[in-house]
Parts: sequence; structure tokens; C-alpha cells
Amino acid sequence: MPLTTQQLLQRQAVRREIRRRAEGRPAPKPCIALSRFPGSNAGTLGHDVAAALGFGFYGIEIVDRMAREVGLPREIAEAYDEHVRNTIDRYVLDAFREGTFLESDYLRALVHTVRSIGEAGSAVLLGRGAPYILRPERTLSVLVVAPREVRVQRVAKERSVDLAEAERQVVREDDERRQFLMHHFRVDPDDPTRYDLAVNTGSLSREAACEVVRAAYAARFGPERSDDQRAAV
Repeated sequence: MPLTTQQLLQRQAVRREIRRRAEGRPAPKPCIALSRFPGSNAGTLGHDVAAALGFGFYGIEIVDRMAREVGLPREIAEAYDEHVRNTIDRYVLDAFREGTFLESDYLRALVHTVRSIGEAGSAVLLGRGAPYILRPERTLSVLVVAPREVRVQRVAKERSVDLAEAERQVVREDDERRQFLMHHFRVDPDDPTRYDLAVNTGSLSREAACEVVRAAYAARFGPERSDDQRAAV
């Protein structure tokens, strides 16, 4: 029976780890994966945490990298980004009538790209299923939330739309996010038990939210812990 994409990636990860240990190279630092409610300012939080830790930040950059690696036009990659097939515009689907690029191809490319970033370490990844793709023993998974009314107000201000339109956009994007994650990863993305930490940016200041994530990362992956202890957490 052929190996699944997940099994192949796991084998590759094991081989890389064997080579690393044989060569005496230090282990890459664990990553942080953010799942977020629309309008929760998770992008700002991700940038802040990455800067504080000296990590790379990957949001839409995940899509850019994936498009380069598979030779896919950026606009097509963006159309598939965090959507399920029935929400993609008809003109995008028509461009692939012959099946030259399918939703399953997109998912395989996404998983490969996110795993590659994760294996390199020292990264903060935003969305794109990262909390469900990366190895849990080497990832701090964070759910970034805020009350609906706060998110609507933020979206209205950021996108220069009225509150009614902002609420429609938040409701639509909430639904698209849930569909994407439930369809591809078979998880309830709003289940807090799937994460190491939930951060409410509606009640915490920007600085406090960043410090909470930094403290959780240090507590779980601090330098005083060995690799074996980290894996056991």
C-alpha cells in the first residue's frame, strides 16, 4: 500500500533528525503556530512574538513559498488559501477544468511547505492549518481570540467599511475558516483543548499578549530542558 503524504513527511523528518544527530548539529528551535479568529489581530501578535524571539514570521509568506515551490501562479494559490473548493470563484475553477491542479494537490503542497518551515525551526506561523500540521512536541500552538464586537470594530476600521459590512465580513470569514480546517484536518478549530494556550487580544494589551506567548514558549521549551523532556511535555 502506498504511503500517505503524512507518512512520507514523517519519514523525511526522522531521516533529517538522524543526520542532524550524526553530524552533531544542534536541534532547531521549536516553532509557534497561531490559529486565529478573523479580526483578532493575530498577525500583529505573530509579528511581535517573532521579533521578540528573533524568529521568522510566516503568514501569507507560506502561500508565496508554496506557489514558488510548485510553480503555481500566486493569484491561484491565494484563491485556494484557507478556502474549501465550493468557496473558490468560478473563474478559478474554470482555469483548471482539465484537473491540472486539484484541491488535493493544494493540500499536499501546503502540508509540505508548512512542515519544511517547521523542521527548520525558529518560526512563527499564522493560520494555514499550522497547529495541526507541525509536530506537537516541537510546537507551541496558540489560539488567538477576541469578542465578536471587538473584531467587528477592528475590521471596520482596518478596511474602512461600516459596522454592518464589517460584521458580514467577520461572519463570512469565521465560516470559511471553520470549513477549511474541518474539511481538511477533521478538527474543531475552536476547541480550546487542541491548543497549548488561548490569548484574548480583546482584554490584553498588545504588549501583554506578546509577553504571554513568550512566557508560555519559555516555560515549555526553555533552555533548561533537554530534548527528551521537551518531547514528553
